[in-house]
Amino acid sequence: MKKILLASPAALLVAACGGSPADEAEDVQEETIEAQGEVIDEQAEALEAQADALDDAGMEAQADAVDSKADELEDAADNM
Repeated sequence: MKKILLASPAALLVAACGGSPADEAEDVQEETIEAQGEVIDEQAEALEAQADALDDAGMEAQADAVDSKADELEDAADNM
């Protein structure tokens, strides 16, 4: 009976973790990629703000270049 009581918490722990270590590693990898995409999205938003400021300052060519870079980053984030 003691063996059953000792095994039960271990079985509950495995069940609570949600499966195999390979599944857990895959979940972590997916979450990491999603987080990286979110960071890239934030970088694109910051570049868009810079482009707006450049445009307001009358620096349209530079604003267009920065805006293009922001678009590239957004596309990269969307493809992750």
